[in-house]
Amino acid sequence: MRTLRMNDATLQIGATLAMLAWSLLARTTLASVAGVCIALWFPASVRIYAAVLRWLPVASGVRTHVEDAPAEQQNELVASCLLTAACAITLLIYTPPAVALADAVALNLASLLVQFDRRNGWLPNALLMPLLLCGLLAGAAMGHASSAIAGAFTAWVLGGVGLFGLSIQRRGNFMSATDVLLLCACGAWTGLGGLWAFLLFAGGGLWGVCALRRTTHQPMVQTVPLYGARPVWRYATALPCALGLLLVFLLQNSPDLPYWVRFMLGGV
Repeated sequence: MRTLRMNDATLQIGATLAMLAWSLLARTTLASVAGVCIALWFPASVRIYAAVLRWLPVASGVRTHVEDAPAEQQNELVASCLLTAACAITLLIYTPPAVALADAVALNLASLLVQFDRRNGWLPNALLMPLLLCGLLAGAAMGHASSAIAGAFTAWVLGGVGLFGLSIQRRGNFMSATDVLLLCACGAWTGLGGLWAFLLFAGGGLWGVCALRRTTHQPMVQTVPLYGARPVWRYATALPCALGLLLVFLLQNSPDLPYWVRFMLGGV
């Protein structure tokens, strides 16, 4: 008897069909259409992100030639794309489709940044700037442009101050412009109201990453091996920021939370 083996292709097909089935049962037509878009985007995102991860480091001078990703990294990419799609589908349950799709854009860009941070210790500006621009445009389209601008500015200031304090504490230069830009972009997405919760979640995530690295005896900093340049040392911030964004998006409009909690998270 032939045994069915679970591989990446089987997982992608099964997850896509499950999301399509959920979309057909959505409460509204708009939510159904948005769910179909997310379901179809999931398998496409795996291939698009794999191509970006393969070629962008070479185009930006981080690597001198294209390198094939190990099977472990490919599995992590599929899992990351699946988690992002699942969270976007979850947002559609109690969030307007336009807001859920906008949040899905932020989660996808943040997820891709996590992959670059993990593989290369590098946050490309080619992704950071679209994340910031899309956050400001989403804020303007949804009627809270001032909150998005204030959130981006406040996150930029507080991020710079925090990294400066970290540099003093660790006796090194951790004033990374890309990390500050990442915080600025996340502040644009959360707005001023949700920024404080985001900073709390991201700070807790960063503490957890550092604690895990201490227990596994791995270095707490990463090096960015830019071709022809000296290494740059920095803390890995993409994963804590992505987790912070995800928690704010999931909680700020949750109907199960009291109104005052959603208000503190920047929701309505």
